[in-house]
Amino acid sequence: MTTNWHDLIQRYISGTITETETEALEQQLKTDATLRDWYLDALNLDSALEAAAESAQTALSLPVPFSQRALTPVGATSTRWFAWRPLTAAAAGLVIGLFSASMVFGFGARSVEKVISLLQESFESGPAPLVKGIPQDVNLWSGDYSEVVERYEDVKPAQGTKMVRMLRSDFEGKASSMPNRQGDLSRVIDVRPFMREANGDEVVITLSTLFNAGPFPDSQRYDGVVTLYALGELGSTEESLMEDALAISNGSCNSMDRDPATWQTASTRLLLPTGTEFVMLKVSFRRWPKGSGDQPSLPDLMTFAGHFVDDLRASIRIRNAAPNHSNVAQP
Repeated sequence: MTTNWHDLIQRYISGTITETETEALEQQLKTDATLRDWYLDALNLDSALEAAAESAQTALSLPVPFSQRALTPVGATSTRWFAWRPLTAAAAGLVIGLFSASMVFGFGARSVEKVISLLQESFESGPAPLVKGIPQDVNLWSGDYSEVVERYEDVKPAQGTKMVRMLRSDFEGKASSMPNRQGDLSRVIDVRPFMREANGDEVVITLSTLFNAGPFPDSQRYDGVVTLYALGELGSTEESLMEDALAISNGSCNSMDRDPATWQTASTRLLLPTGTEFVMLKVSFRRWPKGSGDQPSLPDLMTFAGHFVDDLRASIRIRNAAPNHSNVAQP
């Protein structure tokens, strides 16, 4: 039986995983770098978490190494709780933090770090994505031809009962005659409130999603790609997006497998420059020649037989000065 590692991670977070499953997950994390990346992004964490853990360890005066000690949730409420749980070297020695909307981490007396979940999208509700290319308004999915489906042949949704199936690499009214071998789906988020809150300090956005594909010819190669664009204004077109963007980052799962039972992850982060007002999130399937073939050998327009996107997550991190925290224990 194929193990759904992403499901195990979610149940670890929620505290419903068994001891045997925990051991299996830790063993998998030792060897699966892609799963480790997904694990960190699923928790909206980054490298700063280690510093937060060290600070928390000192403040709580733990008698044993922090990575080996489980604590009872502190300050729990009916809607939100935060628990420290042990995570062995299998998960790179990091600590699990559970939150529903946002969490603030302390860094001595100098700063605090706030992580906010912006989006957790499994396409369970809401309107179907538009097929009009790059979205021209916030909080709408739009892009190339796609559809929301439930189980499709041997591919099951990673989360919930629905997922997006990418169909083609063009959209309604597409005017450009340039070859397009990539199927895209995008959404714009207004980040002006977060930029104002940061007041010039660091703002980082993280994006991750899961990709899957049904069987396709061994002679073909597909990558799943996630991209972040920092924008100063709305109105970009497919042709102007690269030029309009103030900053860009992307990540990919290269050479996707042909096993419909496995979901593969891609993630990326972007430090938002001054002047950013909107961020475009984009998920894509990109076809490449396999082996020594060159790009012109491919058709100008891609048709995707069975390629799927699910469980898209975006979060934002704000690190602010905290000069009034002089009474916080120093690490």
